[in-house]
Amino acid sequence: MNAFNKKIIAVSGAVCLSFCAAFTAFAQEDGSYEQFIAEGYTYDEIREAEQSAAASADISAQKSYMTSTSRVDWSRATFTSDVTLDVVKAGIPMPSGKSVSMNRIQMELPVLVKDPLLSLYADDTRTIGDLILEGSLTLDALTRIIDDSKKTPPYFVDASNKLKTTHTISLSDIGSLLVRHHTPYVQEKPIDRISSRAYTGIVIDARGTLPVQGEHIKSEVSPCLFPKIWNEDMTLVYERNMVNPEVAKKSGIVDYLPGQGSNKKTQRAGSDPLWITARKVYGVNRCDPVISYEDYLRITTVPQNLELLKQGKVVILLDASELSHGVTSPRKDVRYWLTFTSLKKYMEDPGIPETEIDERHEGYYFTMDNLRFIADSAELLPQEKPRISEIATQLKSMLAKGDYTIRINGHTADVNKPNGQQTLSLQRAEAIVNALAAEGISKDLFTWYGYGGTMPVADNNTAQGRAQNRRVEIVVMPRGTEIQYR
Repeated sequence: MNAFNKKIIAVSGAVCLSFCAAFTAFAQEDGSYEQFIAEGYTYDEIREAEQSAAASADISAQKSYMTSTSRVDWSRATFTSDVTLDVVKAGIPMPSGKSVSMNRIQMELPVLVKDPLLSLYADDTRTIGDLILEGSLTLDALTRIIDDSKKTPPYFVDASNKLKTTHTISLSDIGSLLVRHHTPYVQEKPIDRISSRAYTGIVIDARGTLPVQGEHIKSEVSPCLFPKIWNEDMTLVYERNMVNPEVAKKSGIVDYLPGQGSNKKTQRAGSDPLWITARKVYGVNRCDPVISYEDYLRITTVPQNLELLKQGKVVILLDASELSHGVTSPRKDVRYWLTFTSLKKYMEDPGIPETEIDERHEGYYFTMDNLRFIADSAELLPQEKPRISEIATQLKSMLAKGDYTIRINGHTADVNKPNGQQTLSLQRAEAIVNALAAEGISKDLFTWYGYGGTMPVADNNTAQGRAQNRRVEIVVMPRGTEIQYR
């Protein structure tokens, strides 16, 4: 169990524990309790798995008394959750218990919305959940934002026992916590210049599918809290630290809008913006538009246009399907947590050499340290085959009991060759996919990404540190669900 879920259990511990008996009763009702015992799990392990499932808002739909469905609207910078409480199942008498019902919803809200909220992209490589795990954002701060979210008055749905309310979180409130700079920096002016003029703002049309920088595929551009803009030479054109911090905290660094019918475009970019068509998309999360070198020069040649970056006068146009949609989160039921228990036991004894297992927001993480490839190539050395085979055995066992997909993250040491490192890490991730497929796992289950040297876990100035940074992560992700249950 990761640190975040441990904290969630602590926050809602009284509620989790008070319903443990109900969870166990459910397990006994459908026979799964006996099944888990027969599989060798202890009572304490099952009880802990039930508590973890509750902390993940993933108990049985039949036994739950609260549900939540969430959606994001990047054009409004809002995350909205419809929360329903069944007052009969919760044992709350009405009408006298209406205030008790609202208090119950308020208490449970962080548990219900946290997994979908954590799945939103923070930038081109990280989700909000990743920020929690690395310590860039604290659980307490996020919980305060959830608690202070706007709430509609509760009402009963269609004269039923279900009390419903809608909570809306401002994504700008989350983003403002991550703006840490005090003075924006101005990028160096390029030597090249081009005929240009002053504009009132910058509008980047990134609709449709675009080629992915460094890969042979196409993808839509995904919104995030802090996108970057690059040119085709992979020079950084725009990022959060170039923006006046007060502007960034108040309204973010871009507005995401549809192509037509939005007055916000003029509000942010003015009546005479520089219109740019994105050429490519970059980043593991596909969040960063890539513009042409000529458009880059149209910005940097004119001082007034550089000032537009400082004032955050940037709009990115995206397709409606990318701007507003329901949000899913990984399905983490009792079976999921018991599988993690088995994995931890196996990794302790007999274990897999130079491989660790962890549980994070997206699912199980196998981290393979110091993978050995032929120098500067994506060809695995033969001595890595036993390690690949052992991991494949564990993956096949998991796939037989649950519905999962698998993502491979490739990482390299940073040797000041960013483009080459990104390409090599992607090729090595694909090599792991091919090796696991050769062990009998369907290649259709896999996606793979290359991070290059952008996410080091150790010091690149030492041989030991570089060896640790040359790693591959195998992320086993349970299927998603749009409904959270308590």
